[in-house]
Amino acid sequence: MKRLLAQIGITYFSVLAAAFYLPDIAVVVIGGIAAVLTIVFIILRKTRKTIYIPLMALAALIACIVHIGYGFLTVQPVVDRYGNGTHTVKAVLTEEPFQSYAKHYYRLRTTEIDGEKVNIKLLLKTPTDMEAEPDDILTFTSKWKATDNQYYRAKGFYVVSDDYDTVVDTESPATHSLMYRAIQLRRLMRTSLNTLLPPDCAALCRAVLIGDKYALSVDTRDHFRYAGASYFIVVSGMHFAVVIMLLFRLMKHLNRWARFVLIMLFIVLYAAVTGFQSSVLRAGIMMMFTVFGMTIRRQPYPLNHLGLAGIIIPFIVSPYGAGDIGLILSFYATMGILLWANPILLKLSLKTKTEYTPSFHLADRLNRLKERKADGLPLKECSEQPFSFRILLMKLWNSAAALLAVSLAAITMVFPITVFVFHEFSLVTLLSAVLLNWEIFFIIILSLAVCVLYPLGILRYPAIVIAYPLMWLCKLVLWLVDGLASLPFAYYRIGEVFVYVWMAVTVILGMIVILYRNQYRYLKYAALCSAIILLGGIVTHQLLQMNVFSLEVYSCGNGICAGINKGGKLYLLQMDANTKQLYTLWDQLSSRYGSAEVALCCNENEIRHFQLYRDDEFAISNLLLYDKKREYTGAENIVSFDRDSTFVLDDEISLSVSTVGNTAVPYVSAGDRHILIVPSGCAIDDIPKDMRTADVILLSHAESGMEELRCDDLIISETGDLAPLTANALKDSYQHVYYTDQGDLNYRLR
Repeated sequence: MKRLLAQIGITYFSVLAAAFYLPDIAVVVIGGIAAVLTIVFIILRKTRKTIYIPLMALAALIACIVHIGYGFLTVQPVVDRYGNGTHTVKAVLTEEPFQSYAKHYYRLRTTEIDGEKVNIKLLLKTPTDMEAEPDDILTFTSKWKATDNQYYRAKGFYVVSDDYDTVVDTESPATHSLMYRAIQLRRLMRTSLNTLLPPDCAALCRAVLIGDKYALSVDTRDHFRYAGASYFIVVSGMHFAVVIMLLFRLMKHLNRWARFVLIMLFIVLYAAVTGFQSSVLRAGIMMMFTVFGMTIRRQPYPLNHLGLAGIIIPFIVSPYGAGDIGLILSFYATMGILLWANPILLKLSLKTKTEYTPSFHLADRLNRLKERKADGLPLKECSEQPFSFRILLMKLWNSAAALLAVSLAAITMVFPITVFVFHEFSLVTLLSAVLLNWEIFFIIILSLAVCVLYPLGILRYPAIVIAYPLMWLCKLVLWLVDGLASLPFAYYRIGEVFVYVWMAVTVILGMIVILYRNQYRYLKYAALCSAIILLGGIVTHQLLQMNVFSLEVYSCGNGICAGINKGGKLYLLQMDANTKQLYTLWDQLSSRYGSAEVALCCNENEIRHFQLYRDDEFAISNLLLYDKKREYTGAENIVSFDRDSTFVLDDEISLSVSTVGNTAVPYVSAGDRHILIVPSGCAIDDIPKDMRTADVILLSHAESGMEELRCDDLIISETGDLAPLTANALKDSYQHVYYTDQGDLNYRLR
């Protein structure tokens, strides 16, 4: 019974989170199974006596009912009524706008839609910086669409306005909300850090302290991801616990109820400053129960607090909020630490022959010295172990083992989730945790000290002094992350199919162990087999990818979408199709590659396609853009050109572009093959004669002037009914004619 709340709460949250990512029919099936199990467990005497078993089945049933009911009664009416169409809206800006790549994001709460009073959340994405402030009232007319982006849906945004031509009228409010005051405090903290620290260090402190990860450059965010350390730049339970425990220490001499009230107020304030992120709410709820237990002098039980947080958070945010991946990772990392950190530490710790475990307990030692001094006893106890280098080394190792145990417990729990959701993982995650944990700990404390002291005029100089060690700590972290991310084989991306196969095998192994006389000691062997299968699959995939060198032409209706895959690296040559078809294509590319080394925009209109999906964090290292108006010169990660140019993409890939009117015509040299791409709307007669001859020519449809093209193989990117007829008519003019009517085309270049 001691863990009853933990078992019920974790079950409820887990089923609710899984339901968010599953089809509705699967949720109904799970709910039906849970209903049957609930009845069976109540009927059976053995399970009825163990009350937590039927209660866990009931919790799973309730979670399925809540998810289906919320979707049917709340989400679907919003999507059906406002998901597709043009609407006039008046809305309040509830949070600070942020910019990702070339887009500005505005999180709104509507007050009127088409003249009716309606209160829903709306995400406005636009390339225009409207310079709006939180609490401002925005009025505009735009096209809306229902979003299938799981991240937005978990945040409560079921409809999105992504209209480039939106004109917005901004009106200042008569009064400001309490949230506005918290945002002003966040800005004050940001100003203090930006004033005292270099830009890169200030950005890191802002990300660590208040969750402002967009302050970091794209390259820095990628380095944290490759090093498996992204959780350090997202405010989570670890960050919150550090701040609250520090505050608890500082106020330990206060009356316990006064301390409780002050800490509760600080928890709410800190959550507001960080934007009430779900992972922060989870940590805040757990800290509230923990501090309350300490105040009434009861032994806190963190697993029960975690279970209560799993029940409460979906009611505060929404049932769909349980699908927030940040909350899921934070929840299960905490669960792993609470369950496994101590057992792992017992295995890793070194002991003497007398079963003494050497370790550093400075606080306990100081308290004992004070007590012995107050009692008039000698400061040194006779039972103390004599000093030796062996004992010192054991203490050092045991201190490191404590950190290693916590990191290993958290990583073990969240690793399968990370692989399943992101299809990627880092082999240096554990090393990153060990090397960066203490630095991040001190960065949180010092950053908070700077933010508190600097705005106070008389304490400005101590803040300046603190800023120096803080700056060097930040530089050390950035240097370590850069080094870890650049290690060979540090980061892997794996295919979606292999992820499902690996997860299925892992589940089967776990079930075999559990069903085989409940021998849990064999779980470690099952985990080892699972790890071997995963690493074996990765090594095999890497070996197979090493010799891949192909031109990929993606089926996207009428238009050219193509790229070169060399050794698993993607070089995008063109993306020319309508937005609806590109959604599916970009999802596939994101799942398969995760990023592109280079992408080419043949005209300024195409850049919208790339910006649209780069905003969803499909990383593009360099964007080559034909910028005739020179609007993007000097922009981050964009290499613009306005005349004929040549770019070396790889030791075997070079790209020559010839400017024809408002379009750039790509001519690619890939190994010993030459590829000409004829963009839509470009007349063949206007293409330079020396480019009309190639080994492979790719165009969107048959057009006049094709007799001037000389090639071995012709690829037509067209999926209409006339595509096979066109290919058949041209087969006598070329050695091979291919078209994308049957799906994506893979043309081997070597």
